[in-house]
Amino acid sequence: MESDDDSNHFVPHVVHIEEGGTVTWVLESGAHDTVSYHPDNADLLPSTSERRMPEETRPWRSKLYRTRGETFERTFEETGIYDYTCAVVEHGHGPDRGHGPYGHHRTHEATGMVGRVIVGWPELDSDAQPALQSPADGLPDAAKRELEEFNERTRAELEHPDEH
Repeated sequence: MESDDDSNHFVPHVVHIEEGGTVTWVLESGAHDTVSYHPDNADLLPSTSERRMPEETRPWRSKLYRTRGETFERTFEETGIYDYTCAVVEHGHGPDRGHGPYGHHRTHEATGMVGRVIVGWPELDSDAQPALQSPADGLPDAAKRELEEFNERTRAELEHPDEH
């Protein structure tokens, strides 16, 4: 999780792991969290109410990290595609976790700070994998652009694994 100049991002943006693999998010700079797109997270940031992970899987939300080197880990047992974002809002007094609508405060999600975890070799069926659906209109434009690009990259990776 990084911040530089006017951008915030997860590095790498997309990871592909085996079932049972663990992803570790490490704060490199700025103040960030990781929040899955799932209706249970709508209280934190309304745009996260769109489910962008498999139906039977549990959502996650980390705490807000402010100290370089802090980590958050999650083990992914179920095959599927999981999208997430950073729910931090930049207020005049500094970063805080998102609560409520965007208003005049800019979220890190609005800068395109989204990421994807691909677990195993899921079907490329958008009914089975909600993350492969086009992002909802309620998402910030930068986040929608990134998620659409992730869809293209994911399809290419999973359809032709030997070429990547």
